[in-house]
Formats: sequence, structure tokens, C-alpha cells
Amino acid sequence: MKKLIFLAALGAALSAQAAAPTPQAAVEQFLKFELEGGRLQSWPFQHYLAVAPGYDEPGWDQVHVVESWKAGPARCEAGRCKVTVSFSYTATEKLGAEQVIPHPGGGTEQVEYVAVERGGQWLLESSNGAPRIARATMEKMLKDGL
Repeated sequence: MKKLIFLAALGAALSAQAAAPTPQAAVEQFLKFELEGGRLQSWPFQHYLAVAPGYDEPGWDQVHVVESWKAGPARCEAGRCKVTVSFSYTATEKLGAEQVIPHPGGGTEQVEYVAVERGGQWLLESSNGAPRIARATMEKMLKDGL
């Protein structure tokens, strides 16, 4: 937990971006923010999510460590667009880090993000669970490497 508090403090230095002009851009901007550790802080929800002003997330105590990701094309219907993102996770079998969600052999996961239009900009409906952190970001934050 102490390491994640440190990660959150470091993540606080990341800058927020404005809402996106397309569903694809909404997903890509959010993932850039998230993979750089942005969700490990008290972050600007309304820049990325279509949520009520009082929205908050739980205090995450675990993260997924991501090797790579790829977003598919947006599929739109009735004012909602879905973008499926394929994540490849870092193998964690040799890690002793309790803050990392176990992906012993690495592996992959497909996560569907839903974007909605609000005031001419696209925002996501959800952050989709525990934060995903790029391996390179995690290595910089921990300074030990993985």
C-alpha cells in the first residue's frame, strides 16, 4: 500500500487533457493518462468520464502491469460507441509485489470501453476497474525494475 501511495504522489504530477473530439480519441487519451499512472491520484474525472460532479473511485490498492495495448475501431450505435482494447500483461510469477494483480504468465485481456457524446465532446462511461499501468511507468516509479 505504501508503494501505491508513492505512485499516487508521483502520478499527481501528470497533466490532465481535455475531453476528446472522437470516441477513438477519448479512449486513447484516457489510456495515455492511465498508463502513465494518472489514476493513482485524485484525478480529474470529468476530463475523461461522463459522471456526476460528486463521482469518486475506490482507493485502488492493486494495479495491472501492461506490456502493450491496442485499441480496435469504434463501433457506434444510438449515440454510444464501443472500443475494444486488447491488453498484454507483464508476467508476474517472479514478482513479490503485492500491489500487482497476478498475471503469472503474462497473458492478455480484452476490455470494452464505452464512449458517449456530451456537449460536442466524447467521454467514457467507466474507467473499467483497477488501474492499468505501463511496465515502463511502473519501473520508473519503483526504481528497482520488474
